[in-house]
Amino acid sequence: MNQLYGHKWSSQHALYDSKADKAAGRYSEDFMLWAKKTRGLSEIAWHRGMKYVEQRNQEAARQGEIDSWPPNYAEFAGMCQPTPGSQMYRKFEPPKLPDKAAQERSKVVGRQTLDSLKSLFTEAAE
Repeated sequence: MNQLYGHKWSSQHALYDSKADKAAGRYSEDFMLWAKKTRGLSEIAWHRGMKYVEQRNQEAARQGEIDSWPPNYAEFAGMCQPTPGSQMYRKFEPPKLPDKAAQERSKVVGRQTLDSLKSLFTEAAE
């Protein structure tokens, strides 16, 4: 984000609040909030979000808007989600049950097979 937004990002989302915090290894509250809110995102989701941010900036630049600001963590998390209508949102088709006639035919074939197997055992016993 720092490479995309430069000082806009670092002024809003500093990694450390002060030099003393940096020396002590204490991250800023804003950085920790971003870390907590985005820690569950998969690599694919991060890739999707960054691609969205880049495309948004490219489109803004194409339109002559060169003063775009970085997203907050909630906006970024939303950018990481698949867009409605994508393959991630395919409509679920429940499995279709066989028709009653097919079930009855299957039962008849099963009974005939069982009877033929039983006859093999009764013939062998005689």
